[in-house]
Amino acid sequence: MDVSKQSVDVCVLSGDDIFLEKQILGTISEIESFLQSFLKQHSYSTSDVLVCAEYTGKYTYPLCLSCQKVGVGLWLENPYAIKHSCGLERGKSDRQDARKIARYARPYEDKVRLFVLPEKAISSLRELVSEQELYIVDKKKYQGQLTDEKSFMDPQDYRQKSARLKILLKDLKAAIEKKIQKIIEEDEKLSRQLKLLCSIDGVGERTKEYCKGDCRNQCFP
Repeated sequence: MDVSKQSVDVCVLSGDDIFLEKQILGTISEIESFLQSFLKQHSYSTSDVLVCAEYTGKYTYPLCLSCQKVGVGLWLENPYAIKHSCGLERGKSDRQDARKIARYARPYEDKVRLFVLPEKAISSLRELVSEQELYIVDKKKYQGQLTDEKSFMDPQDYRQKSARLKILLKDLKAAIEKKIQKIIEEDEKLSRQLKLLCSIDGVGERTKEYCKGDCRNQCFP
């Protein structure tokens, strides 16, 4: 799966063939709904499916929470490793990126290390991400209302009201991101694993460290 700010591009491989391609919203409810309907429609069990995605920081959290809720295995990989596994490619799109991620994962599925959020963090992260998604919806709603009111308002009043809205939503978003970061930092093992996923310099040695070190007897915490 290729995760971006507002959407997730899905590429499902069956063997080496593309079985399904689809774009969905990057919200917890949309991702969970897709996974559940996919399993039901094609009569798969959760153990039949492996989700692979690049770790993209905060945009990855809804996918992490959704996979854990549905019970589907999630493999997060360093974007640098995926990018440099395919050589030089012409053109770029989210759909192509989803294909690239799926084809990267296929040959190495026997070496996968699943990413599992610690139990104590799941509830808090889920609430915070859901709250963040709500503000995104509210932002679109308020912006629509402002657009409708624009022709009836004094231009200066409109600009001031619009500016207040942007500041308010920006502050709310920043507060949530700060709380999410605090949860991660307070869990030593989770914090270290995410730092490894973010690392670019020496990616080979670092990837080797978490695959053969802490993850020998268990997956991510």
